[in-house]
Amino acid sequence: MGKGNGFRRNRGGSGAGESGDGRHDTRGGQDAKFVIYCPGTGEMAREGKRIMQWDVRFVKTTGSTNEDVTRAGMRGAPAGFTLVADQQTAGRGRMDRKWFSPPDTGLYVSVLVRPEIPAGRAGMLSFCAAVAMRAAVAEAGLPETGIKWPNDLVAGGKKICGILSNCQIREKKLDFAVLGLGVNLRPGSYPPELADRAGCLAEMGAEVDREHLLYQFLRHLDTALSALEAGGAEVLRGLKSHCVTLGSEVLVSGGTALKGVARDIGKNGELIVETAEGTLVPVLAGDVSVRGVMGYV
Repeated sequence: MGKGNGFRRNRGGSGAGESGDGRHDTRGGQDAKFVIYCPGTGEMAREGKRIMQWDVRFVKTTGSTNEDVTRAGMRGAPAGFTLVADQQTAGRGRMDRKWFSPPDTGLYVSVLVRPEIPAGRAGMLSFCAAVAMRAAVAEAGLPETGIKWPNDLVAGGKKICGILSNCQIREKKLDFAVLGLGVNLRPGSYPPELADRAGCLAEMGAEVDREHLLYQFLRHLDTALSALEAGGAEVLRGLKSHCVTLGSEVLVSGGTALKGVARDIGKNGELIVETAEGTLVPVLAGDVSVRGVMGYV
């Protein structure tokens, strides 16, 4: 990896060729364990806050980074365990949709987190990931990037990133969660038939180094997780200030079916939709089409 991307190699990591679940070859067959030390964490340490150490593994090909990291979590892997793949052969998105993950065109990453939050607030973790990646992409040259509730990043009306979170609840408490993200970096990262709804960073003028984007994302995710553990107000502010869904006409399906205007986001991340009759309806899950975004007219 190039200089200046924020990674420091930890020579105490796994042996060559070993990755998150011990089954995949790393890029170039080299030790792929890294720990990221984020700038500015000294102040956090003085305030007694958690400082996350990210153990990042790179693999050439895997079925699904989310499935690999979930297995690692079940075996007791610590928070911060991260798996990045050049290609996924069985990547999945929300509603169990196939996630297109061709080689060397995107950032396909899954992160294991174990925040100290009630199980009922686990849904906020996807928004932590969204706020963090939006900030990283904005710094990479796309400041107009927005968040489409609940799990997409969009720029120029097109989807550039999808997010899928898997939460493991044990005895009514959050044991761990896996945050999976797929970012379209270069042409070929999405199927041609989706060109009216999907885009990539390079096509929008942002030529991004994958490892640098990953580093910036993890740095912002660390901040977002700390904010969530402190109550989540900062996460909600970041979400609302960049959410393209709010104030727009929306069509909700795949759960609560309704049409209306997205008015607000509740304290646990639920979307508040006002119907034509003036009723405010909280939406906890489902597909939300936003007029003017990703081909919905």
